[in-house]
Amino acid sequence: MAFTTTYTLDKSYFYECFDESLPYSKRAKPKYFLLVLLIALGLFGIYGLDDHYLGTFMIMLAVLECVAFYYRRPWWVTRQMFSRASGSEVTLTFDDVGIKSSNHYKSYQLAWQDITEVINTPNGLLIKNKSGMQYISKQILSPETLDFINKKATQ
Repeated sequence: MAFTTTYTLDKSYFYECFDESLPYSKRAKPKYFLLVLLIALGLFGIYGLDDHYLGTFMIMLAVLECVAFYYRRPWWVTRQMFSRASGSEVTLTFDDVGIKSSNHYKSYQLAWQDITEVINTPNGLLIKNKSGMQYISKQILSPETLDFINKKATQ
């Protein structure tokens, strides 16, 4: 039995992908240790070493890290939109072997035994494997396909 579906890699898909996978990502929280370390090194540079340039540089790195964390969603989506795969049509095939994804620029196959966990989110599925996570929107999946994925991934 095989199921096939297609979707387009557009801005709305990238926003959905980011929003649904962020709670399960390592990047969900700020890097507090790095921020404290940079500020401490900056203050040490200013007051301990009397080097205002070095201290200000370290503190500005901490500010830049805060800005990068605050704008991580639009920055990630912008990077995806600049990729050559943006706007292309992706074909997903679910069969007894695994999940095959292909578009004009890249294709990969994920075997069912490589999948460690399937997480149901409100708008899609997060498929975890040894090398990372893949997101599939429920908008492109039929109920039969969802049942097939959940059955195959839990075997």
